[in-house]
Amino acid sequence: MADEPKLSWGETPRDLPERWPKQDDGMPEAPAFLTHLMEWNYEVDLLEQMLRAYDIPVLKARGNFGSLGKIVFGFSGEGVDLFVPASLLDDAQNLLRPVDEAELDAEFDN
Repeated sequence: MADEPKLSWGETPRDLPERWPKQDDGMPEAPAFLTHLMEWNYEVDLLEQMLRAYDIPVLKARGNFGSLGKIVFGFSGEGVDLFVPASLLDDAQNLLRPVDEAELDAEFDN
């Protein structure tokens, strides 16, 4: 029973400090900028959940009035900066990279 996932409905997990990699001295690893996205189309949430599925923690940062916009409108009109641990930046960037359709067609034709 202890290995089963804890299911929740509509709740954002608040486990970022536990999931973020630590350095040898126990301090959190430095964050690295991944991308800037607008928030009104849920792209930020989808990307965050995709990275979470690959065990890559994501830190969201809203600039200036972004947090107020999130409270009032439900999204930040300024967009959101996403950061990941520096050691996982290459993996996260590879997940964001579009798939080359020509490679896919060649792969499926064989």
